[in-house]
Amino acid sequence: MAMDSYNSDSEAMLQEIVQNTEAGKNTLDEMMGLTHDQKLKEEMQRQKTIYHKFNQQAHSALAAIGVEAKGQSAAAKMSMSMGIRTRTMLDKSTRNLATMLAEGTGQGALDCKRAETDYPGAEPGAHKLMQDLCAFQTGAEQTWRNFV
Repeated sequence: MAMDSYNSDSEAMLQEIVQNTEAGKNTLDEMMGLTHDQKLKEEMQRQKTIYHKFNQQAHSALAAIGVEAKGQSAAAKMSMSMGIRTRTMLDKSTRNLATMLAEGTGQGALDCKRAETDYPGAEPGAHKLMQDLCAFQTGAEQTWRNFV
């Protein structure tokens, strides 16, 4: 029995990482096309690469336990996309985009912390990946704030 909760916590935590990092990548993809600020674009690309790396690690870890990764749902993607369009329709300034990105990465870091609490039985590797993602997002939030 203990082994089951151990695996299900690991699986749930890894799925959270997949969804969290996909949300990050998709947001950055969408917002990259909205700015002409080269420094902002470069930082978006840098972070997108890091999200991609975390996403691949979570995919690999799930594959190793024989589970398929569940990405962001179509509804979640649509909702995110509509939110971005609404909030940038009249204001595509670096300040507004950076503010939105800071809020998003702050939410991502919060989601990481929640997953840590919700899935205490996850194996150490899954915890480590989540903690690394959280540390990255905490730093990223500060980076975006520097653009504001």
